[in-house]
Amino acid sequence: MMASLARRIVSAILLIGGFLLTLYVLPSAVGVCILVGLSVLGLAEFYGILKQAGIPAFNVLGPAAGATLLAASYVSLNSGALGLGSQPVWGDVPWMVLTAVVLMVCVRQFPQKNNPQPLPTIACTMMGIMYVPFLLLFVLFLAFRWEPVSWSAPVGATARCLVLYLIVVVKASDVGAYFVGSTLGRHKMFPRISPGKTWEGLAGGLATGLLSSVAFFWFCRQPGAGVVSLGALKIGAGHAWALGACLAAIGVVGDLVESLLKRSAGLKDSGRLLPGMGGILDVLDSLLFASPVLYFYLRCAAAHP
Repeated sequence: MMASLARRIVSAILLIGGFLLTLYVLPSAVGVCILVGLSVLGLAEFYGILKQAGIPAFNVLGPAAGATLLAASYVSLNSGALGLGSQPVWGDVPWMVLTAVVLMVCVRQFPQKNNPQPLPTIACTMMGIMYVPFLLLFVLFLAFRWEPVSWSAPVGATARCLVLYLIVVVKASDVGAYFVGSTLGRHKMFPRISPGKTWEGLAGGLATGLLSSVAFFWFCRQPGAGVVSLGALKIGAGHAWALGACLAAIGVVGDLVESLLKRSAGLKDSGRLLPGMGGILDVLDSLLFASPVLYFYLRCAAAHP
């Protein structure tokens, strides 16, 4: 266990270093390329899980469609800063691409004469696209909805605050759940899905998620105003509690969803890319559902602080 923990710590340090470099130094276009790369690798792992379970999928079309969706959304969100104008049609580009993806996945099935599972192929190819690149799309929304930037500039202060907040709260919850569950865990949550998850671990994860959210808001507060400044976004300080609880809870749901997928295929990890952690999906699972929750919460709360 100690060797596994050491490998996990080394992988975590490398991931944190790359993450901070992306947020504070690299041009936004490079950051988006990294996000696209994570999407392609994560989707490849998802289709690998399907293959292990005996379900066919379009292994090339799916990742290509997901990459196109993310790239098109980056251009859509930053059209003005990229010198492309600010016509309203740019806002519809991601949904145009997603509509085209649905059509292409269906049409791709036409020439397959010997596929005995056409419906699972179409459905599971689309599920992978919706599960990985579509949910990662909301990371782009968090980064650029309130503060567009040019391709050569690093992401703005709003992107740094929101993406950093997302990862700090969700991953702090993951860490809290892991250590509390491994030391005090006695009562299993859903052993059929994830044998290691316990109710004690859930409580520890919720507590650390809440505390990290409150601490993050405290550092970003405007003294005496009762308002937290997240770059260009202002939000009431009291939202730290509700938002921390939401992100911690939905992170657990994301973790359980990926565990369900892996157990259905008889796998322990989605991949072996990250020593001590598993695959890309094993790292992203709790973030995938949390990013849209944070985005929609902020869209509502910023209007009603």
